[in-house]
Amino acid sequence: MASFEGRSWTRESAEGPAHYLLTGGETRPTRDLRVETLLLARDPAPPVRPRIPEAERALALCRGQPSSVAEIAALLSLPVQITKVLLARLMDANALAVTEFKDRTPDEYFTVLEAVRDGLLRQL
Repeated sequence: MASFEGRSWTRESAEGPAHYLLTGGETRPTRDLRVETLLLARDPAPPVRPRIPEAERALALCRGQPSSVAEIAALLSLPVQITKVLLARLMDANALAVTEFKDRTPDEYFTVLEAVRDGLLRQL
C-alpha cells in the first residue's frame, strides 16, 4: 500500500478537481468567446440555476459597465478557459450579452483596451 506520509493537500493540488466540479465537467464553452470579448449583464438578469458564487460574481462585474473575459477571469482568480465556460452558461441563460461598440472612434476602442490592461495589471 502506498504511503502518503509527508504529503499534504494544497490548494494547487485541489484546483483541478474544484474547477471540474465548478463547470460540471465541461471543458469547452458553448459560445465563441475571446479574452477581449466585452460582456454586459442584462437588466434585469434572469435567475441562474444552479446558484454558483463565481457566476454571480461574474454577473456583478458586468452590471452597469462592460467587462472583458480576461478581466473577469483575473478578478475571479480562475483560469480563462473555466471562466469562458461559466460566462457561456450565463449567456445561454440570457443573463449576459456581448457588448458591441458601433460607431465608435479608434480612441474609444483604445480607451477600452487600456481599461482591460489596467484591470489585468492590478491583479498581478
